[in-house]
Amino acid sequence: MVSRRQFLSGAAVLATVTVAGCAGKDDGAGGGDGAVSFTYLRPTWGPATYTKDGPFEKALEKQGKADIDVQIIPVIDYDTKVNTILASGDIPDVIWGSGPSSATWKEAQDEGAFLPIDDYLEQYPALREAVPESIWKILKDENGDTYFIPNLIWPQVPFFLCYREDLFEKAGIEPPTTVDEFAPTVAKVKSAFPEQVPFTMGYEWSAKEIATSFGVSMFSWEPSPADPDLLIPWYMKEPEVDMYFWFQDLHKRGLLDPDYGVNKEPNFADDKFKAGKSVMVISHWSSIPDATTQLRSIDKNAKVGVVSPLGELGGNRLVFPVDRGFYVSGTMEDPDGFFRFLNWTLTDGSELRRWGIRDKTFTVSEDGKEPIPDNEREKAFQGPQLEPMGFLGPFSEKLDWDITKLAFEAAKIPDRFDYVKGKFDEYCAQEYPDYRDPTVRSAVEDKKGTQLYEDYLQKVAQSTIINHDVSRDDWRKAVDKWRAAGGDQIIDEINTAQKDKSKPSYIPR
Repeated sequence: MVSRRQFLSGAAVLATVTVAGCAGKDDGAGGGDGAVSFTYLRPTWGPATYTKDGPFEKALEKQGKADIDVQIIPVIDYDTKVNTILASGDIPDVIWGSGPSSATWKEAQDEGAFLPIDDYLEQYPALREAVPESIWKILKDENGDTYFIPNLIWPQVPFFLCYREDLFEKAGIEPPTTVDEFAPTVAKVKSAFPEQVPFTMGYEWSAKEIATSFGVSMFSWEPSPADPDLLIPWYMKEPEVDMYFWFQDLHKRGLLDPDYGVNKEPNFADDKFKAGKSVMVISHWSSIPDATTQLRSIDKNAKVGVVSPLGELGGNRLVFPVDRGFYVSGTMEDPDGFFRFLNWTLTDGSELRRWGIRDKTFTVSEDGKEPIPDNEREKAFQGPQLEPMGFLGPFSEKLDWDITKLAFEAAKIPDRFDYVKGKFDEYCAQEYPDYRDPTVRSAVEDKKGTQLYEDYLQKVAQSTIINHDVSRDDWRKAVDKWRAAGGDQIIDEINTAQKDKSKPSYIPR
């Protein structure tokens, strides 16, 4: 089973190549005689600057025989806003959500809000084959029915600690090798480059690899040090709390970007680094080609380096290989047409989905296709216009080193590919998964888990780093109150329901 043991097959299209495929045959393939029309609501991880009816959207609709009314919500706001949409009952034809592992979405699913899709999986084998069978099994409800189409990701998604290698060399600064060396190194950076932010990062999740250097899997359940057969949540794990107060100390000393926790734009840290306004950043491992391209438009000597995992414990916080996904509304007028379109994106339309449009998002030479770096494209063909038109990519594409290498060549840094791949291997050599099976449920958690978190834990969890008055005693008291109000019941129910508490692995061996 993929949820507790080995994951199947491999490969992925890199985020820097971003999306889509080759404007090819015009015979399209939505199938049938007419275009399917549907509304589509999804989150976006990039800037929310999408405008309707762009040239890529038109090409996709023409070739796929579809009329798509796209609505987007920035991912940081998505869960809050989509709950209101669910409560209203006015659900778009196709809507992204968290899937049946979320009590909110499972309730809507059970109440008949969404269409069961097993017949379509049988009718369109390309759709079924895009997702490992072990994942489809996890997504079935207690009656054996499937409703949710998962957005697959490769479980190894390290967030690198990146730095301006050229500036470090200029100032004679060596990158840190341990957690203890980190603050002194950033202090040297701050002194050498006072006009730049020494170190920046986005929201807490980007620090998940830093957490491994403290010996924990961030935002997860892991065995209690006192009892390996008892899984406990992240806010009860002392090493993870240590990391929060370590970041608080960095912030207090002016070593962490003052915009952290204030600027709610999820990409602000990356944007600051790419604009040459910061020297160090925690960033998605695939961002280096784009970051280098943008930096060299400002400074031709810019060079992005990657700090190795800090200390002997440092590694990769593995992720469960489903990151949201989408449902089809139970009231959709033409679900057959939508599934024909979705099947087309995985078959005849796969080149458009993967590569985009020739001479707009990629070029062709005697060596084959080459992606055009996002910042060198016309705005109408940049990531913010393409991302909202994405649906499902097969798991077999989720870690494709050949595609990744093209991104480095397109950024004119082919010599850095082996270097970055080596860093990827360093980070992924030591794995830190979430021990909790995502399908395991707690009745108390489903009923009042969110409220308990908001009442007792949210304040310390969200303010500790930037509020220097928050103490370890405040954190301890918050956890004690949470446990007394129902948290211990949640812990007991999870541990009772989950018999297998061994370390899961999602990577083929």
